[in-house]
Amino acid sequence: MASSKLQMDLDQPNYLATKSPTESLFPLDNEPKPFRKSVYISSTVAALGGALCGYDTGCISSILAMDIFKSRFFTEDNYTYLQGLLLALYLMTAAIGSFSSGYFCDRFSRKYAIAGSSAVFCLGVLFQVIGYNFGLLCAGRLITGIGSGILGNSIPLYHSEISPPDIRGKLISLFTLMSTFGQVVGYFVTFGTNYLATDWSWRAPWMIQLFSGALFGVFALTLPFTPRWLLDKGRKEEALAVLADLNELGTDHPAIQKEFTEIHDEIEFERSLGKRTYKELFVGSNLKRTLIAFFISISTSFTGSVAIWYYAPQILANAGLSDVSSSIAASGASGILSLIAAALSLQFLIDRVGRVPVFQMGAASMGISMFIVGAMFARYAIVDVETGNVIVVDTNARNTIIAFVYIFTASFAFSYGMASYVYPAEIFNMRCRAKGLSLTYGLNWGFSILITYCVPLFMASTVSGVYFFFGACCVVCFIGVSFIPETKGRTLEDMEILFGAKEQPHHAQV
Repeated sequence: MASSKLQMDLDQPNYLATKSPTESLFPLDNEPKPFRKSVYISSTVAALGGALCGYDTGCISSILAMDIFKSRFFTEDNYTYLQGLLLALYLMTAAIGSFSSGYFCDRFSRKYAIAGSSAVFCLGVLFQVIGYNFGLLCAGRLITGIGSGILGNSIPLYHSEISPPDIRGKLISLFTLMSTFGQVVGYFVTFGTNYLATDWSWRAPWMIQLFSGALFGVFALTLPFTPRWLLDKGRKEEALAVLADLNELGTDHPAIQKEFTEIHDEIEFERSLGKRTYKELFVGSNLKRTLIAFFISISTSFTGSVAIWYYAPQILANAGLSDVSSSIAASGASGILSLIAAALSLQFLIDRVGRVPVFQMGAASMGISMFIVGAMFARYAIVDVETGNVIVVDTNARNTIIAFVYIFTASFAFSYGMASYVYPAEIFNMRCRAKGLSLTYGLNWGFSILITYCVPLFMASTVSGVYFFFGACCVVCFIGVSFIPETKGRTLEDMEILFGAKEQPHHAQV
């Protein structure tokens, strides 16, 4: 078996030292690879689910700033509390959806998990469109969150298992790129509907989301199953055919036969270890992977990105853009910059420079941005005695804040926005991947709840302190990611070696 050969190789002195950090331990072959249209099409279709999630973020952050929406559902006394509650409910069920997604992805396939979660997502959006009172609106956000949580796990998982190693980072990053695109669309749709003098100012954006989600669910059913899931279910002929189709090669091609054999042998070895449990994530060589994935997930929430996403219109209003339409438009412009940054990272950074340098560059630039924004608020912010709102009247300080909010969002988009989905999705083995990602992304949703609910309360007492806090968190993030292994260019089966496959006997004891 390949696993026996692998262990024999590991026993040789300096085996890993002979491998370049970017050299695949199991290269398919050295001949030029075709464009692989099938894998790009499948990855793009699946990534459209990210556009749904991003659109929701762009919509809700702008809708919460609309006067018509606020006057219908909130009062001046409960606005800060209830807006945080509305966002926290969505994030809470998204965490639940993410935690449970491992079961659905393993039991029903990654493909059907994507299609099913889009149906749940649409049901929640329908409740929001109908929402004639705050209770129904909350119900819609709860249901939508479940669908979003499963989508956020199943799509990167799907991408990781259909992607060739040389473009895996790029394809997994499509989820983030589409999410950023959806967020931009959400900002500008609400910018247009904000001028409506009726409830359709906030219903119309959700109606568009409903139709888009239904269309995506139909397209998701046309996706192929992942070869690794098919092999895990014993459907070998289907797995071989899908693997060949995704790589634009014949089933008898040496590269396909080689990869098929490696995946098959690895899955057979994992199956020989017995029943799969969550306990495996915390023993042997899996423990290191799990802790790294958890760190990345939690640190992503504490960069401050969640606060910027959901409260961008309010933050820009504090900076001096008091008009709602202007703050939404400025948020949309920030989204466009993020989209460009994400596209550049996808094309030129994630698979060329590597995951770790991308993490480091992002943490450094985000930290600097947060400290500068905090300093501007600390020095130039004043409280309007009539409204009690914090504003910045100095033009230069206001422009500096807006510029560095833009820099922050662009920095997150090209770094953590990409790599935080890529890295966890590729480091777990097939046996633990779905469960590991469900916990990893679930933690991200969970800590996003904490950040989202606390930021309005934090900003009510000290605006500048919020940015200094997130700047300090970015410093911690930079230090932490400097100690994680680089995974660029390696196959999914390589991860057993990269993360200490010498501890393989410990797995057998689980």
